[in-house]
Amino acid sequence: MRSMYEQGASLERVGNKFGYTAGTVRKHLIAAGVMMRDTHGRV
Repeated sequence: MRSMYEQGASLERVGNKFGYTAGTVRKHLIAAGVMMRDTHGRV
């Protein structure tokens, strides 16, 4: 998940691949210390 997100995939796209909601993916990425992008893709 982390790798996909850091390469530019959306939370929704990552979630769809792994069977999770975008919110669940976001929660786990934050817990893993990943810097989240804003809605325009900026860090």
